[in-house]
Amino acid sequence: MIKSKYPVTFFVCALLLTLAACKYSAEYKQVKAGDKFTLMVPPWVKQVQDLKPSAEFQYVNRFRNFYAIGETVNKDSLKSVSSIMSTNLGILSKAMEKPRVNDSTAVTIGGLSGARVEISGKMTGEDIYFSEVVLEGKNRFYHLSIWTRNAERKLKFKDDIDHILNSFKEQ
Repeated sequence: MIKSKYPVTFFVCALLLTLAACKYSAEYKQVKAGDKFTLMVPPWVKQVQDLKPSAEFQYVNRFRNFYAIGETVNKDSLKSVSSIMSTNLGILSKAMEKPRVNDSTAVTIGGLSGARVEISGKMTGEDIYFSEVVLEGKNRFYHLSIWTRNAERKLKFKDDIDHILNSFKEQ
């Protein structure tokens, strides 16, 4: 009995095409958060609305455990970069077991001054890493938060995290 080679050839070609289609472009794209700010995102994240409903910018890749939000905070006399950062770190610290917070670093991104802090710990038994940035704009503050699971992913996505955060531009 002679068997046809075509089904095997077809299967191999289909598999190769599928694997080739799974590769992401290396180009970042600029996205707008309403009329407030823009950020550059990698092609492997998608916009969602369920990470933090009040955030104007919400992007995720759940398969890669990569999450990013950006939100605005109205200016008033009681708020400052340090008070907003303290509030956010307090919320994260309460949700973590043994949180570790690095020293705050002064940053200038998109012409705005602010602070960047990294916090890590365990949440629901899993290692998690957050990179938090608060910037002071002309009429509002901007809070950016990117997080992923475990130190390996933090290192793997370090360039992407930095690229996203450093691409911030106020509108």
